[in-house]
Amino acid sequence: MILSDEGKVFACICIALFIFIITALLLGEERKSKWFQKRKTYSFFLRRGLLGEWLHFGYPCTAEGYGVAAIMLFLIGLSSYIIFAFF
Repeated sequence: MILSDEGKVFACICIALFIFIITALLLGEERKSKWFQKRKTYSFFLRRGLLGEWLHFGYPCTAEGYGVAAIMLFLIGLSSYIIFAFF
């Protein structure tokens, strides 16, 4: 099965979203709040919906947060490479 370039990009976005969802479920809100720092003030333009807020990790502030971010980045990069190289 050969995908078009648009199909490959869409598949990469779907896989990245899947990785974010699985990571958020595995970590839970308690560890996410310990390991990642979210913005403290929000303006009207920075508001998110329920799904966006649930998937928002923030930036890592501990060694565990940096590790989780690096693993997510590696998995998204690896899956994107596989999709673009073999499909």
